[in-house]
Amino acid sequence: MKRIIVFVVNSLSSPTADWDRSESPPDTVDILVKATGVPIDHYSYEAVELLKDISARWESMREVRAMAGCSTNKDSPICTSVHVPQAEIYAIDVSFAALPDAKERAFLNQQPTSFVLTPEAVDRLRAAAGAIIMASPEFQRLLKDVGAQVVADPSASGGRQ
Repeated sequence: MKRIIVFVVNSLSSPTADWDRSESPPDTVDILVKATGVPIDHYSYEAVELLKDISARWESMREVRAMAGCSTNKDSPICTSVHVPQAEIYAIDVSFAALPDAKERAFLNQQPTSFVLTPEAVDRLRAAAGAIIMASPEFQRLLKDVGAQVVADPSASGGRQ
Protein backbone atom coordinates (compact mmCIF):
# COMPACT_ATOMS: atom_id res chain seq x y z
CA MET A 1 0.00 0.00 0.00
CA LYS A 2 1.44 3.33 -1.07
CA ARG A 3 -1.26 5.80 -0.11
CA ILE A 4 -4.06 6.17 2.41
CA ILE A 5 -6.60 8.77 1.35
CA VAL A 6 -9.16 9.87 3.92
CA PHE A 7 -11.95 12.34 3.24
CA VAL A 8 -13.17 13.83 6.51
CA VAL A 9 -16.56 15.38 5.84
CA ASN A 10 -17.60 17.84 8.50
CA SER A 11 -21.39 17.49 8.58
CA LEU A 12 -21.88 20.34 11.01
CA SER A 13 -24.53 22.86 10.05
CA SER A 14 -24.78 26.17 11.83
CA PRO A 15 -28.35 27.36 11.68
CA THR A 16 -28.84 30.73 13.29
CA ALA A 17 -30.35 30.76 16.74
CA ASP A 18 -32.45 33.76 17.60
CA TRP A 19 -33.18 32.62 21.12
CA ASP A 20 -32.25 36.02 22.52
CA ARG A 21 -35.01 37.66 20.48
CA SER A 22 -37.86 35.59 21.82
CA GLU A 23 -39.77 35.71 25.06
CA SER A 24 -40.03 31.92 25.04
CA PRO A 25 -36.98 29.82 25.88
CA PRO A 26 -35.75 27.27 23.33
CA ASP A 27 -37.42 23.89 23.52
CA THR A 28 -35.66 20.62 24.27
CA VAL A 29 -35.18 19.68 20.62
CA ASP A 30 -33.54 23.04 19.79
CA ILE A 31 -31.13 22.65 22.68
CA LEU A 32 -30.38 19.02 21.76
CA VAL A 33 -29.61 19.95 18.14
CA LYS A 34 -27.21 22.70 19.25
CA ALA A 35 -25.57 20.48 21.88
CA THR A 36 -24.91 17.63 19.46
CA GLY A 37 -23.43 19.91 16.79
CA VAL A 38 -20.42 20.93 18.85
CA PRO A 39 -19.07 17.38 19.37
CA ILE A 40 -19.50 16.66 15.64
CA ASP A 41 -17.43 19.73 14.75
CA HIS A 42 -14.74 18.89 17.30
CA TYR A 43 -14.63 15.25 16.18
CA SER A 44 -14.07 16.22 12.54
CA TYR A 45 -11.33 18.68 13.46
CA GLU A 46 -9.62 16.19 15.79
CA ALA A 47 -9.81 13.41 13.20
CA VAL A 48 -7.99 15.53 10.63
CA GLU A 49 -5.36 16.66 13.12
CA LEU A 50 -4.80 13.09 14.34
CA LEU A 51 -4.25 11.89 10.78
CA LYS A 52 -1.78 14.72 10.19
CA ASP A 53 0.09 13.78 13.37
CA ILE A 54 0.25 10.11 12.35
CA SER A 55 1.51 11.08 8.90
CA ALA A 56 4.24 13.32 10.35
CA ARG A 57 5.27 10.63 12.84
CA TRP A 58 5.50 8.00 10.11
CA GLU A 59 7.57 10.33 7.93
CA SER A 60 9.96 11.05 10.82
CA MET A 61 10.36 7.35 11.54
CA ARG A 62 11.04 6.61 7.85
CA GLU A 63 13.78 9.27 7.94
CA VAL A 64 15.30 7.66 11.06
CA ARG A 65 15.22 4.26 9.33
CA ALA A 66 16.96 5.73 6.28
CA MET A 67 19.67 7.40 8.42
CA ALA A 68 20.19 4.17 10.37
CA GLY A 69 20.74 2.24 7.16
CA CYS A 70 17.77 -0.04 7.73
CA SER A 71 17.50 -0.97 4.06
CA THR A 72 20.63 -3.11 4.48
CA ASN A 73 20.63 -3.77 8.24
CA LYS A 74 17.01 -4.70 9.05
CA ASP A 75 17.92 -6.58 12.24
CA SER A 76 19.42 -3.56 13.96
CA PRO A 77 17.52 -2.76 17.19
CA ILE A 78 16.72 0.76 16.00
CA CYS A 79 15.38 -0.61 12.71
CA THR A 80 13.01 -3.01 14.43
CA SER A 81 11.79 -0.35 16.84
CA VAL A 82 10.94 2.31 14.25
CA HIS A 83 9.16 0.14 11.72
CA VAL A 84 6.21 2.02 10.16
CA PRO A 85 4.21 1.61 6.95
CA GLN A 86 5.60 3.17 3.80
CA ALA A 87 2.15 4.54 2.99
CA GLU A 88 1.61 8.27 2.70
CA ILE A 89 -1.52 9.63 4.43
CA TYR A 90 -3.65 12.29 2.77
CA ALA A 91 -6.28 13.75 5.14
CA ILE A 92 -8.65 15.81 3.01
CA ASP A 93 -10.92 18.01 5.11
CA VAL A 94 -14.25 18.82 3.48
CA SER A 95 -15.75 21.65 5.50
CA PHE A 96 -17.90 24.67 4.63
CA ALA A 97 -15.36 26.88 6.37
CA ALA A 98 -13.13 26.41 3.31
CA LEU A 99 -15.64 28.14 1.01
CA PRO A 100 -14.56 31.69 0.16
CA ASP A 101 -18.10 32.87 -0.68
CA ALA A 102 -19.69 34.01 2.59
CA LYS A 103 -23.23 33.97 1.15
CA GLU A 104 -22.89 30.42 -0.13
CA ARG A 105 -21.33 29.33 3.16
CA ALA A 106 -24.25 30.90 5.06
CA PHE A 107 -26.82 29.19 2.80
CA LEU A 108 -25.20 25.78 3.22
CA ASN A 109 -24.83 26.20 6.97
CA GLN A 110 -28.58 26.79 7.21
CA GLN A 111 -29.37 23.41 5.63
CA PRO A 112 -30.63 20.75 8.03
CA THR A 113 -28.57 17.61 8.50
CA SER A 114 -31.36 15.40 7.20
CA PHE A 115 -32.18 13.22 4.24
CA VAL A 116 -34.79 15.68 2.97
CA LEU A 117 -33.29 18.56 1.00
CA THR A 118 -34.52 20.53 -1.97
CA PRO A 119 -32.98 19.70 -5.34
CA GLU A 120 -31.37 23.17 -5.33
CA ALA A 121 -29.76 22.50 -1.93
CA VAL A 122 -28.46 19.12 -3.12
CA ASP A 123 -26.94 20.70 -6.25
CA ARG A 124 -25.32 23.47 -4.21
CA LEU A 125 -23.96 21.00 -1.64
CA ARG A 126 -22.45 18.87 -4.40
CA ALA A 127 -20.91 21.88 -6.09
CA ALA A 128 -19.50 23.14 -2.77
CA ALA A 129 -18.02 19.73 -1.95
CA GLY A 130 -16.32 19.61 -5.35
CA ALA A 131 -14.93 23.11 -4.96
CA ILE A 132 -13.70 22.42 -1.42
CA ILE A 133 -11.98 19.20 -2.48
CA MET A 134 -10.36 20.80 -5.52
CA ALA A 135 -9.06 23.70 -3.39
CA SER A 136 -7.77 21.39 -0.64
CA PRO A 137 -3.98 21.58 -0.26
CA GLU A 138 -3.96 17.88 0.68
CA PHE A 139 -5.90 16.93 -2.45
CA GLN A 140 -3.57 19.05 -4.58
CA ARG A 141 -0.58 17.36 -2.90
CA LEU A 142 -2.10 13.95 -3.73
CA LEU A 143 -2.60 14.92 -7.37
CA LYS A 144 0.98 16.19 -7.59
CA ASP A 145 2.42 13.11 -5.86
CA VAL A 146 0.67 10.70 -8.24
CA GLY A 147 1.15 12.89 -11.31
CA ALA A 148 -2.57 13.18 -11.95
CA GLN A 149 -4.96 15.94 -12.84
CA VAL A 150 -8.71 16.28 -12.70
CA VAL A 151 -10.34 16.72 -16.09
CA ALA A 152 -13.87 17.71 -16.97
CA ASP A 153 -16.39 14.91 -17.52
CA PRO A 154 -16.01 14.07 -21.24
CA SER A 155 -19.64 12.96 -21.45
CA ALA A 156 -20.76 16.48 -20.44
CA SER A 157 -19.19 17.98 -23.58
CA GLY A 158 -20.13 15.20 -25.98
CA GLY A 159 -16.67 13.64 -25.77
CA ARG A 160 -14.80 16.86 -26.62
CA GLN A 161 -12.46 18.53 -24.15
